[in-house]
Amino acid sequence: MFHRKPTIKEIPPESITVAIFCTLAFEAVAVRYIFDEELTCHPTSPGPKNYIYTFGRIANHNILLARPHHIGPVQSAHCAATVRHHFPNLQFALSIGTAGGIPRPHKRDIRLGDIAIGLPGDNHPGVLEHDFGKYEQDRFVLKGCANKPPGILISADGSLEEDEIMDRSPVNTILESITSAQPKYARPADEDILYDSDFHHLNPGDDCSACEASTKKKHVARPVRPHTQPLVHRGLILSGNEVVKNPRDRDQLRRGYDDALCFEMEAAGIVDEIPCLVVRGICNYADTHKQDTWRYYAAAAAAAYGRAVLGKIDGVDGGWIGSWFRGVRGLFGGLW
Repeated sequence: MFHRKPTIKEIPPESITVAIFCTLAFEAVAVRYIFDEELTCHPTSPGPKNYIYTFGRIANHNILLARPHHIGPVQSAHCAATVRHHFPNLQFALSIGTAGGIPRPHKRDIRLGDIAIGLPGDNHPGVLEHDFGKYEQDRFVLKGCANKPPGILISADGSLEEDEIMDRSPVNTILESITSAQPKYARPADEDILYDSDFHHLNPGDDCSACEASTKKKHVARPVRPHTQPLVHRGLILSGNEVVKNPRDRDQLRRGYDDALCFEMEAAGIVDEIPCLVVRGICNYADTHKQDTWRYYAAAAAAAYGRAVLGKIDGVDGGWIGSWFRGVRGLFGGLW
């Protein structure tokens, strides 16, 4: 039986000021759980419509949620360029999703469920393409360079970092609201195990049961954390066309970049089209033991951070923008 949906507020395309890009469905759903309300919008730009968008409001921001057709920086770039064309008042974007972490327990102790933020460093803009580079002496020098995040998002992240130091960051509260609304996004009960780089997965396609039963298994010893809440790490995010799931490749590609955090496959295509901050939840260690167990929780953690950073930024009055554009179009009629 057909049930009539409740009326959803419609907003004009001109009132959309923030875009959020996710590649996978479970990442996009995590973002939808941070909306204050879902909205409708009907872009009027000429030409074929290649993407279906979701619209919502976060605080005072009217949001567009977009998903590329496939994984990879080229597809992401096409999606971002299309979004930029159809929504002329976009100020910036967030790329929210999951990634394979680069563990370095004695320097930067990244763990499953933690959050990685792509911010500029001494020798990078926050995101680098690892598909482009060459070997120089004992390291692989990355050549693909992407645009750095806009100043307002860097500043908002800085304010959140202050909140973290003062133990009043809103990220954990937001994360709890997501996991309460949808339990499948809760933190897994599985232990967070980091295997030594020399110990490879025993049964491809299966979980790590055989690895744990093996007498040859090698765990990397790490101190016990006093809590299970995700930590936020800031530095370099490596982006490329290929999934990195071998510790040798992982460690070779990050060599020379002490603040390299993770590998993912979309960000490089987006940041060159729209001013963007890249946010990733860590769901594996980019090694042969790659599993899907942590990906929902990692997506929720990234979405929670995205909501928190938008809460630091005053929104543009989308209603005023829409009214202004409708008024101008009414004055000039067929010229538009």
